[in-house]
Amino acid sequence: MPDTSPSVLIVRLDAIGDALALVPLLAALRAAGYPTGVVLSTVNAGIFARGAVSRMYVAAPQIPVREIEADRYAYALIATEEAQGYRLPQAARIPVRIGFENGWGKPLKTLWVRRLCTSTVHRTAGLDERAPHECAVLFELGRSLLGGTQPSRDPSVLRRFVLDAEPLPDARVALQITDKWERLGRPLAEVAALAGSIARHMPVRAIAAAAEARYADAFERAAGLPVERFADLAAWKAAVAAARALVAPDSGALHVAGMVGTPTVAAFAANASFALQTARWHPWAAPHRIVKMDGAWPVVAANALADLLSGTQPIVHRG
Repeated sequence: MPDTSPSVLIVRLDAIGDALALVPLLAALRAAGYPTGVVLSTVNAGIFARGAVSRMYVAAPQIPVREIEADRYAYALIATEEAQGYRLPQAARIPVRIGFENGWGKPLKTLWVRRLCTSTVHRTAGLDERAPHECAVLFELGRSLLGGTQPSRDPSVLRRFVLDAEPLPDARVALQITDKWERLGRPLAEVAALAGSIARHMPVRAIAAAAEARYADAFERAAGLPVERFADLAAWKAAVAAARALVAPDSGALHVAGMVGTPTVAAFAANASFALQTARWHPWAAPHRIVKMDGAWPVVAANALADLLSGTQPIVHRG
């Protein structure tokens, strides 16, 4: 171990779901006694509980390199695709720097990464045909520190890295209202139909980030169901954690649920990479059903929800 403090810096300058995939690694490092800091972006800052890490740095807009150098980290685990994330540990004089390289999949990038890192972990350039979960892939960055430890799938362990306090249980099903549905190719009318299919059998709490007001307004007009808007990330996480279940597309809410244990119906795009994407991004530590968004998928998703809550049907449902 280097002469500097045996502490670990993790760099993750990506989206909310990407950051949440670090939770099993953070839990293992905590259990092993490593003080851990994280560098986050303005997009994913705040996704972890206040006590999840020893220090948090936000690249807003610049990464505080000198501050990180002064904290004298012994190890850097580079869990981002951003170029500045690879430059940072070397600039901050962190002696052990571990990042991903893609081998012959991206040979020039691999050479560049190897110059900046003291060791690397191979990661397939495209979708990995072995279909590992993103949590398992990121965990390998810490393998030299954690030995044979395996990433936890226990939500009672993982949820305290996401939530600042335990929310009161909510008997309603949370439905995420987000334009991610449209970005995955599903029109608003189908999302409204999904809400109606669920509401016929159980109470629904439609939730959205305040930043998605335009889509939420359109949904309210189409579905006749009010949408609760959240400007505060902690309150939004608590709404997901409190719900009886969550229905969501492949999104940050899905990955919050996956770490805190909220039963989830996860809707994925019906494309050629469906199997590999669901293997990589399904809810990690929560009971779940996966829906392929084709055909009569809103009805299928409502049925999958009923099956999930009764625990009787297969994992994958198709329209």
